[in-house]
Amino acid sequence: MTELEGVLKVPGHNNATYGPVPKASQLFEIEFFEIAPSTIPVDQIFFQLLRGEIPPSKKDLAHLDKLLTTATLTITSSAILSNGKHEDEKSYTIPLRTTAFADVAHLSIRNATGAYVEHLSSSGRNDILTDYFIPGMFLRTGTWTFKVVAELGDGTCLFAITLTQWLEGRLKE
Repeated sequence: MTELEGVLKVPGHNNATYGPVPKASQLFEIEFFEIAPSTIPVDQIFFQLLRGEIPPSKKDLAHLDKLLTTATLTITSSAILSNGKHEDEKSYTIPLRTTAFADVAHLSIRNATGAYVEHLSSSGRNDILTDYFIPGMFLRTGTWTFKVVAELGDGTCLFAITLTQWLEGRLKE
């Protein structure tokens, strides 16, 4: 994939970039973001691991630990389908905490010691792990863009990344 001028790639084995919120405005410093397998498959479980921390220089928010307990994750998807048509943008917001969504969809958070915890911590490293399954029967083939924005309850951006993938679906256009 050709990198656009001025676009900052997220470290790790992925094709994610920082945004839609600029990297400088993000509280969480991403060490790396891994996706396996890559590219993301349809009708198969895939995994993501995002590792990082909130650096001491950015911890000036009052009540940061309390705000982390109410953090949210908004995932916005859109697509340019194989026939050139556009799939409307759809957004979903969930609590940014350890959660099982279904048998094939989980979000887990680990602290610096590797222990699984309920939510992100303001001290030390954090890992956010997901396993997910995209059923092809509900997906149209095309180039899909996913914008993922994590925010504190006061609107402060924890992290924001954008990922684009070609996905082969079975839903007819």
